[in-house]
Amino acid sequence: MNKTQNVPTEVINQRVLDYIDRGDLTKVAQATSDLTRTSVREDSFAMKILPPQKATNDMLAHDMTENLSIIEDLEPESPAARWVALQDIPEGEYIYGSRYRVPFARILTPKFVKDIDELRTHKVDLRKILMQNAIKDGLAEYDGKFIETCEAIVFDGEYDDEGRFLQRITKKEQYKYIPGGLTKASWADAQKLLPRGNDRGQFRLRNYIALMNDVTAQDWKKMDVNMIGNENVNRMFHEGLTADTYFGTRCIFTIKDDLVPDGRVWFFAAPEFLGKAYYLTDWTMFMKKEAYFIESYAYWLGGMAIGNVAGVCCVDFELLDKRAEADSESN
Repeated sequence: MNKTQNVPTEVINQRVLDYIDRGDLTKVAQATSDLTRTSVREDSFAMKILPPQKATNDMLAHDMTENLSIIEDLEPESPAARWVALQDIPEGEYIYGSRYRVPFARILTPKFVKDIDELRTHKVDLRKILMQNAIKDGLAEYDGKFIETCEAIVFDGEYDDEGRFLQRITKKEQYKYIPGGLTKASWADAQKLLPRGNDRGQFRLRNYIALMNDVTAQDWKKMDVNMIGNENVNRMFHEGLTADTYFGTRCIFTIKDDLVPDGRVWFFAAPEFLGKAYYLTDWTMFMKKEAYFIESYAYWLGGMAIGNVAGVCCVDFELLDKRAEADSESN
């Protein structure tokens, strides 16, 4: 990006057009690749929660299929220690190792077709014309799969006799409806889900990051001086929501309210307590010229998986689904 950020747009456009005229599509892709990589790191909330790491061929699982995946080890459960007399010896416990699979898939943007000569009249950066919307579509697809995975985990459970919605595997409360909107008190109650374990004291984790949409985040501005102090009220009055940490938890605000609806907040443990994400190929743009038309699309190859199902929790501050309605009736 540093090589082109100070170059006038008209010069970049002409350079790209010269490459197209010569049929050197490799250099066209190179001229547009900076925008692609930058957009990925800024626009995907899932990649901020679970940052992807570069994978190599030797890390891929070698099995009877050609499906790409990586097998990750999961920390085994260990039996609790006991208080015993001096002469006692520990009982034998056989430890089983647990693993989970990180499957890989390719994200492919739509193919865009454009008359090359029409591009000569544009005064804006051709890189944005060719790929900006396509990359956003690809990022939304990745974020959608991430939220789909989280929902499959958190909403896989049932209510117990006390009215708690317990996750099927962990037997821990990982979903809760807290009425009254986002307030200081309701936020404090929501922050209790991850640290609180199940009835056997398992799966206690710390809040690392919270995800909500921009509309839900506006409720922070409703808090008065008695709740957050005069300095914070003044800052939000003049600057808006510029901070990224609220009551000790880092927050991510997204405009993708189709994935994260109003009134819903997701809480996640730190990446080392949550799962793994990898990529084999970074976002790459492919171009093909045929006559006076140019075709282009982008693709990305990677995968992610949540290995610790206890590492994600969800709170609804508004009635969004049947689980929240059931919680409301029980309250």
